[in-house]
Amino acid sequence: MSGNSEKLLKGAYDLHVHTSPDVLGRSIDDIDLAKMMKSRGMGGFVIKSHHSTSYGRATLVRKEVPGVNVFGGIALNNPLGGLNPQAVDTAGRMGAKIIWMPTVDADNEKGKFLDTTNKKLPYWANIQRELYNMGMLRDPISVKDENGKLKSEVDEILELIAKYNMILATGHLKPADSMDVVKRAAAKHVSRIVITHPEFPTTLFTLEQQHELSKYKVYFERCYTTPATGKVEWDYVLKEVKETGPERNILSTDLGQPSALLPPDGYKKFIEFFIESGMQDDEIEQMVSKNQEKLLLE
Repeated sequence: MSGNSEKLLKGAYDLHVHTSPDVLGRSIDDIDLAKMMKSRGMGGFVIKSHHSTSYGRATLVRKEVPGVNVFGGIALNNPLGGLNPQAVDTAGRMGAKIIWMPTVDADNEKGKFLDTTNKKLPYWANIQRELYNMGMLRDPISVKDENGKLKSEVDEILELIAKYNMILATGHLKPADSMDVVKRAAAKHVSRIVITHPEFPTTLFTLEQQHELSKYKVYFERCYTTPATGKVEWDYVLKEVKETGPERNILSTDLGQPSALLPPDGYKKFIEFFIESGMQDDEIEQMVSKNQEKLLLE
């Protein structure tokens, strides 16, 4: 193979896109993104929403745009009841593919969105500030009780994820809490685990922690926006991938912000970065399609 990014984009899956409808403005909607990805030969994508369900939307998009695989799930934030096993059971019954642990409402993110001087705050900080100013923002969510033990609801949720063969994603939990959840998930026979953007500032895992997690056959989700917005150096992402191996990594974009590239274009740039960094095409293909197919289709 020749290191052609457009060629490598064919069959690729993006497990982390933010499309409309949403509570925040987005650059593209579900159906138009599906059409765009189909036109470029991509395999499909996962709709992520911090505030609402996306699995029903995905079902309708698959019907409207056959030939591209679109999936959804839920993030266990306050709008869906937080650590709510019933919401997870409903998602599983309706074909959801992925359950994210708390993201914007995780206790790990408590109050950080109020720092308006920080130019690297994520786009979703806008809605959190608005809710805070309206007095509507609920208490942040912790996966642990006052004694530092994982809550019983976490066990219920993990058992349901295993029952419905869904993907567990660690969301925005503290790295130490994510590690405890992953270990418990393995004990509960959860076989599909994704570590959500492990170089994001609030979810920054050390290389030692990533090596430890590799024992549990997790996949590390490297998101384009994290280095593209200056939250981490590009070379550090490359170092992480090389340390943990292409077989344990997936590339995603985390795109959908109105001022940013559209997801397929960001994905192509991400591929180009790894080509220019000297990675082999078969290694990149592993991270853009083969690993995703194991997670989504097997």
